[in-house]
Amino acid sequence: MASQREKSLLTRQQKLFRMPKINLLDANAIDVEEAISRLFIFLRTGGRLIRRTDKLIFTDDGPDAESPSTVVNTVLDEAGGKFHGITDDQRRSLVAGWFDSHFAMTSRRGKSAGGEYRMSGLRPLHYAIIKLFNPRVRSQDRYLSDFFYNAIRTDPVLTGNTDSVFRTFFGVGVVPYGDNDYRINETELSNLARQGQLDVELTFLLRMVEPFPADKYSPKKEDQVLPVAFLCEEQIDLLRQDLKLLFIYREHIPRRELISYMTTLMVFHAALYFFQVVRITNHIAERRQPPPTRGEAPLPGDPRSHAPFALDIFCDCANGHDATIDGLAKQSYLRHFKEVERYFRSAYLLKKLDEFANQYMTADQKRQSGPGYLDFLVQVFLSHKDLNGFFARDIEQVRQAGLDEETGEYNREIEATIDTANRRGLNKLQTFVEILYHCQYPTLREQHRKLLAGLGRIDQDSGFLAGKGRQKRKYVLGNELLEVLIQLAVLKPVASDGSWGSKPIPISEFVDWLKGRYGLLIDTAGPEVEENEEINRALAANMAALKTRLRQLGFFTDLADASNSQVITPRFRIQGAQIETQPPATAA
Repeated sequence: MASQREKSLLTRQQKLFRMPKINLLDANAIDVEEAISRLFIFLRTGGRLIRRTDKLIFTDDGPDAESPSTVVNTVLDEAGGKFHGITDDQRRSLVAGWFDSHFAMTSRRGKSAGGEYRMSGLRPLHYAIIKLFNPRVRSQDRYLSDFFYNAIRTDPVLTGNTDSVFRTFFGVGVVPYGDNDYRINETELSNLARQGQLDVELTFLLRMVEPFPADKYSPKKEDQVLPVAFLCEEQIDLLRQDLKLLFIYREHIPRRELISYMTTLMVFHAALYFFQVVRITNHIAERRQPPPTRGEAPLPGDPRSHAPFALDIFCDCANGHDATIDGLAKQSYLRHFKEVERYFRSAYLLKKLDEFANQYMTADQKRQSGPGYLDFLVQVFLSHKDLNGFFARDIEQVRQAGLDEETGEYNREIEATIDTANRRGLNKLQTFVEILYHCQYPTLREQHRKLLAGLGRIDQDSGFLAGKGRQKRKYVLGNELLEVLIQLAVLKPVASDGSWGSKPIPISEFVDWLKGRYGLLIDTAGPEVEENEEINRALAANMAALKTRLRQLGFFTDLADASNSQVITPRFRIQGAQIETQPPATAA
């Protein structure tokens, strides 16, 4: 839409799009594992960043610096007594290979540094990974760790207390030491081993990080995670609820698999949150007020969501083998991306209005966020007497940047944009937003395609988006995501004692639950699609395809044609487990 020259007409400040009070995330490609690892570090440091390291394995300029093999060799040289049987180079090489493939996270260096891979940290398996975090590697999580930290940091059940779910699960076998370090609790490890609850991966990880001290976090104010009030707190409530339900299984699902489930679930909720933010932002920009919620918060496991908008994500369960189903899933994604394109304008309008309002607000007002703040912003400042004069200067600056000194002509596309805005009766803020949209559309479109690909975990079993390259994108249900949702759907409270258990559920109930709680559509196409005979046949085929997939995965039992005999049975079963919905007895 805009040439390279037109993009340069804007200053860096004018181009800035991200507004944490709307959405914490920076639209671009996301490294999900890094986000969860950084979340663990934030939970230990109180949201403070680690900016520097003194570890030789990361600061040495040698050819093997910052590599997993260097870490392994350093540990074996200094604490080899903790690793029995590593007696020759071949076995040492095998250990280094295992560490590289199963524990280390790596990032490619820039071209100037040779483009080789270097170690950025450890995968999110335990809080002790803070000991081998490499702050020299530039973050690629796009503030997703900040988002997760804000979502769960104060929840007393998940993270807030000393015996909360995350602290007891991800802090097992260690005790806090100093500001943000850990030491191994040998007594606890011995007890876990006698009880058969200590797996080899966790033991290996703790021994690998044991010799290294954690680096100090930065005390600077600008190096602390920005606290925000979420624009859609209702969707965050569902994330917290689902995490509590998932961790009912913590003694029944293998550790690494449960962590994979957790990651899948958290990123899935981040995607749903983004869709809500898009619709909420568009609503505020267009109607000048936040949308209302849809009733009260659901109970844990309740199929109803109370977020402002009912999502309508139609998923192709037939793997592209039915043209009508395939088309419906692609149309569903396309409708949502058109909403995202409207969001470019809406978010720019609110961000630029926020920049204008900052010169008039008190310090307390500037610190506010959430829907109440945006409501205050549009109600008070959209009609401010100085608004037009403020943005008239920005518009003129862009015009002058596009002036051709040789011909005396202004940039034709910018002039046409301004002329169209004037004929539509837009004020100067709206006109400036049209200029920004015109110039930045290609960049924003590409960045948000990458963001959705990351949040939807495109073409992965843990995601709900498919279609790379020239293929048109569509919604699907990855096998791992499907499995996680099944494990949540089958959890039911036992009325007699308040405990929870898993039990088979009819597939019709599961499909209704997916729709009501998450907006995932299987046997209905959503309100935007007018059903007819062809659509109805496709929806029935999509339901049949889901049954086939569930049967292949071992979850579905079809005893008879009657719907109550067509049930989903979970892979992991529990009985009499407690869900912690109140703060534990021990205070932090």
